[in-house]
Amino acid sequence: MRGGPWARLFEREPALFAAGLRGATIAAALWLSLEVDLRWTSLPKDATVSAAGLVVPTAWWSSPALLWLGRALLWGGAATWLIGHARTVRLIAAWATALGMLTLGSLYWEDLPWFRHKFVPPLWLLVVLVAHEHARAEPGQAPRWVREGAVFVLACFYAGAGLNKVLTSGWRWADGTALQLWLWRLGDSDSLVRAWAIGDARVAAALATAALAIELAAVLLVPLPRLQPWLAAGLVALHVGIDQVLHIDFRPMILLVVVVLLPWPEWWQRRRARG
Repeated sequence: MRGGPWARLFEREPALFAAGLRGATIAAALWLSLEVDLRWTSLPKDATVSAAGLVVPTAWWSSPALLWLGRALLWGGAATWLIGHARTVRLIAAWATALGMLTLGSLYWEDLPWFRHKFVPPLWLLVVLVAHEHARAEPGQAPRWVREGAVFVLACFYAGAGLNKVLTSGWRWADGTALQLWLWRLGDSDSLVRAWAIGDARVAAALATAALAIELAAVLLVPLPRLQPWLAAGLVALHVGIDQVLHIDFRPMILLVVVVLLPWPEWWQRRRARG
């Protein structure tokens, strides 16, 4: 294994990235947990949409007890994970945090009449971080697969979003018609971007094409690391635009994109070396 093509994944690097990823992922998960409530439980349920929904009885998803159990696991586990020092305590806390996020995300998905896809990346990043807690410990060091795994999670998420658009609607999704419909129904009526896109099909097509191109380009995050800062800028711009026009809060995802895709650990180390 050490001499094979996967050897680079098991090299050691300063633990700064892993520590930053843990803090950012926990912050994103806690922020998203504040969105979870039971206001949609009265709506008719259709197909099961989460893995946990295949195991937990349908009637449980409208249970306040399950909601509070998920919150307790997530918030209690996260706090213990951040301040704990004993390895066993950290392992238990890490698993509790991931299980809490899985519970809350699944509960929300099973009760909502639509998807909240932004719950997916924090959960999978928590899985990567839980695996890191099981890895061989070296003070101040972390295996490189933590960083590569985090990049892989975002690459799958964003490229999958773009691929899903192509598979369901074809390349005509980029003509902007679907975007115009979304903006007409849900967009901020005071937004100039909304008015331009609805009033001019060319503007809508340009915006839709740019969004689709950025999402599909995420497949390059793993094989071409030098593109990561540029794609990070594109993804942040995409999220900010959606937030401003459709008022969908993507701040947790913006945080994760910045922490995972920008080389801030190297910037920090160079600054310390000069100081």
